[in-house]
Amino acid sequence: MDIATRGSLRTRLEGLVILLVAGGYLWETFDIPDFYQLPDTPGPKTFPELLGLVFAFMGLWLLVSPADIMARIRAKGAGVAASVPPAAPAQESLLARLGIDGYFVALWVVVLAYLWFMPDVGFPVATFVLLFAFTWLLGEKRLHILFGLSLGVTAVVFFGFKYGLNVRLPLGVLDLLAS
Repeated sequence: MDIATRGSLRTRLEGLVILLVAGGYLWETFDIPDFYQLPDTPGPKTFPELLGLVFAFMGLWLLVSPADIMARIRAKGAGVAASVPPAAPAQESLLARLGIDGYFVALWVVVLAYLWFMPDVGFPVATFVLLFAFTWLLGEKRLHILFGLSLGVTAVVFFGFKYGLNVRLPLGVLDLLAS
């Protein structure tokens, strides 16, 4: 199997996994109680449903996107990696031998940890940590950018949902500190 075919297959498998996780996430939104719902305003299901739909769309795009587009994207990434000499097979990690990108796994660990811990830790703290980790894993290493971007986006989203859409988000540890 050549590299382009293997990359295309890997992209489609990643798309399928993202689509399945998004489907499970959307399915779980049915368990969100409606007793916080106010008339004529978005309810507590709004944010999870939008997030699930975005993930589902991304997974579907990777699953059905044309192979030549994905091959060009992979080739662009391979062009950067081609300048780095390959490691000896004995020194390769298990993930590298399986053809799995460590950053891809780390991003999924961050997303799943966010989904697991957010109700207990609270939306503001969990979202700040998620955005900080995502931005760092995607290559930004300047701390002032990491903190500023994470804090700014978290504040805009939190206050937008709380005051703009009148959606109650869990405060978690911040609720304990206020008590």
